Amino acid sequence: MTNLYRVRSIWSGFPGGPGVSTMFFLDMATAIDAVHTFWAALAPRLPEDVHIQVQNFGDVISDTTGELVDSWTADTVAVVVGSNTDGYAAPAGACVNWHTDTVVNGKRLRGRTFLVPIGPNAFQTDGSLGPTPIANIQSYADALVASESSSFVVWHRGSGTDGTFGLITAAQVPDKVVVLRSRRD
Repeated sequence: MTNLYRVRSIWSGFPGGPGVSTMFFLDMATAIDAVHTFWAALAPRLPEDVHIQVQNFGDVISDTTGELVDSWTADTVAVVVGSNTDGYAAPAGACVNWHTDTVVNGKRLRGRTFLVPIGPNAFQTDGSLGPTPIANIQSYADALVASESSSFVVWHRGSGTDGTFGLITAAQVPDKVVVLRSRRD
């Protein structure tokens, strides 16, 4: 059994909110600062009414069962506030795919983080994501993976006692607009 630290970032201030982005780590030493840096780098792409607060407390769970085994606390980091002042579509944005080398039940384990809403400066005139925003988001995701290369993981819940995790080895930002119909997507 390995303990996983669950880090939640709360999105608020926009139509359809609030929302949450959840990430898992093996070690909390630098995780909060790394996640905060990732969101802060994205701030110019986020609408000005979007606020993201990386929580300074959370749960420690068992990777095999998902059961709560402990809790953690850290110093508070500043709220990240989007800085794009243009209008935007609240349910539309981008996605980061997190890749691992771990295979579970014959499939490669991967995770996703949805960046919704994202400002209109991320879109081209045809409604697709632009190459510069994709490159920017990719570089921010790559930096997060590099800074937490021995700690940032995707957790597979499993069914009972067969949960597992995989270290994230790469990130990929597809040229695809994602739409969240609810904050549970």
